[in-house]
Amino acid sequence: MAGASLKKLRKTYGNVIAVEGVDLEISDGELIVLLGPSGCGKSTTLRMVAGLESISSGQLLIDDRDVTKLEPKDRDIAMVFQNYALYPHKTIRANMAFGLKMRGMEAGEASRCVNEAAEMLDITHLLDRKPGQLSGGQMQRVALGRALVRDPAIFLLDEPLSNLDAKLRARMREEIALLQRRIGKAMLYVTHDQTEAMTLADRIVIMRDGQVQQIGSPLEVYDRPANAFVAGFIGSPEMNLLAAEISGGRLILGDGVSMSAPEGPNLKSVTVGIRPEALEPASEGLPFSIQGVEQLGSQTLFIGQVGNHRLRAMTGRQDNISVGDTISLKTSPSSIHLFENESGMRIRNNEE
Repeated sequence: MAGASLKKLRKTYGNVIAVEGVDLEISDGELIVLLGPSGCGKSTTLRMVAGLESISSGQLLIDDRDVTKLEPKDRDIAMVFQNYALYPHKTIRANMAFGLKMRGMEAGEASRCVNEAAEMLDITHLLDRKPGQLSGGQMQRVALGRALVRDPAIFLLDEPLSNLDAKLRARMREEIALLQRRIGKAMLYVTHDQTEAMTLADRIVIMRDGQVQQIGSPLEVYDRPANAFVAGFIGSPEMNLLAAEISGGRLILGDGVSMSAPEGPNLKSVTVGIRPEALEPASEGLPFSIQGVEQLGSQTLFIGQVGNHRLRAMTGRQDNISVGDTISLKTSPSSIHLFENESGMRIRNNEE
């Protein structure tokens, strides 16, 4: 099949394990995002696929070929870097055609490929300029175009939007998503930005300390996080994680505060997860002492205390609640996530 297959990929530096046994199938036309905090192994995994890092053990197939030991030029990949990596003294046309020239493509055919990619990315009018005459967003399009002309089996993108401002990042996310659907090729995309991951990915691979924590669609990892780390990493604002005791069908949060426990778990101590957007003001419920209010236009973010726990609640716009107020919050049992204290693993309950 077209695409790529990562089979127990492992990378070590002496006694340090950077990536531990990544198993991943990337289908043709699928956009996979490697997501995680700095140092989690996501970029190292991408660089092993690119051939920029040697593979300590495991196997890598691209388009059904074993490329584990092949040089980057022989892997049929194209890579877009964080820093664009454009030649400042060459025109945009020459930058985009350079890789094709190095591969021995005839000049007329190379020019046709460049023109097609430039039209797709709406940069035809920039082809005779040099990188110094372009904005950050335009240079990012050129970097994408340079990869696009290669027509590889898989595209590799390493934090491609991190140098752009927030508004331009959002626009480029849309353009990359549209481009990927149009060309129908596999993409492996690295980011630490969970908004990029949620909006772009067909599937997200969440990593921590060199290990894969969960693989799933954006909504799968949001609705059913495999463990407390994933729960706290996916979502903005992040999920509230609270220590609790289960007693008499109640979750005891301490300081006289409790709530109904989901049916099923037979544990004494758990970690309770509640997303801020699953909480809403009510006539009765959890007593919530408000210490901060962030007005976000159509939504309001409250920061405060429930018992001895710090809590965030994201509600619809609220104009009449201020710092110092105490209100009640409610949530449904189906919105409560439970995790084991020691392992952090998700506990299934009868509500699911």
